[in-house]
Amino acid sequence: MRLEGRRIIVTGAARGIGLAVVRACLDADGEVLATDSDGEALAAAAESLGNRSGRLRHHPIDIGNPRSVARALSSVPDWPALDGLVNNAAILDIGASGTVTDHRFAEVLDVNLTGALRVTRAALPLLRRSTAPAIVNTLSTQAFFGVPHSAAYAAAKGGLYMLTRSMAVDFGAEGIRVNAVAPGFVNTRMAITEDGVHEHETDDFRTHYIDAGRIPLRRPGTPEDCAGAFVFLLSESARYITGQALCVDGGLSATY
Repeated sequence: MRLEGRRIIVTGAARGIGLAVVRACLDADGEVLATDSDGEALAAAAESLGNRSGRLRHHPIDIGNPRSVARALSSVPDWPALDGLVNNAAILDIGASGTVTDHRFAEVLDVNLTGALRVTRAALPLLRRSTAPAIVNTLSTQAFFGVPHSAAYAAAKGGLYMLTRSMAVDFGAEGIRVNAVAPGFVNTRMAITEDGVHEHETDDFRTHYIDAGRIPLRRPGTPEDCAGAFVFLLSESARYITGQALCVDGGLSATY
């Protein structure tokens, strides 16, 4: 799967899955604009990746602010078209349905759900100039299965799943494919609990998910485990796939 000549924007690209996707796209010879709300971390990530013959650019973005989104998109004036958009930016919330506040619920939905719509709308003019445009949204297995203390996050990811399908229907006649990747338990910053403990290193996680086989591959994933799915869905190898969600979860969803 090659992305040679394809121009791709990745949000939430400073670390974790987003950074792994940027690296994988560059390794596949794509040209990438990496964006993130943490400009300092983004610059450090870009430096760690190297210039890649000018194929990597980076720009800070606040996906909750339409003007910020427009500025990020305007940072590539020489791009005649946009071939791929990865809506990966997200925030985590640990809050139960009975305790999460209106403000926090709205904040999580604005970043994790409305943010993807906001960036997509702004990118549409460039996507429409591509001969093979593709959008990939980052979901979570929590889009499909309820877990405790995840009301806002799960609602946003579940909404993003249906937004993915709606976009696929709305944009299909223009040749714009829209799919999603749904990671399971992946070693990212989101796996660090509020008290600083890494969730995947706890006895409870190992007993419930590893030893009991709830994750058939018997380990949590890495960002690099997920990146290939994004490259596939962005590439011409997936040219007749749209409206789908690909679980990258070590088999977790097969055991529910």
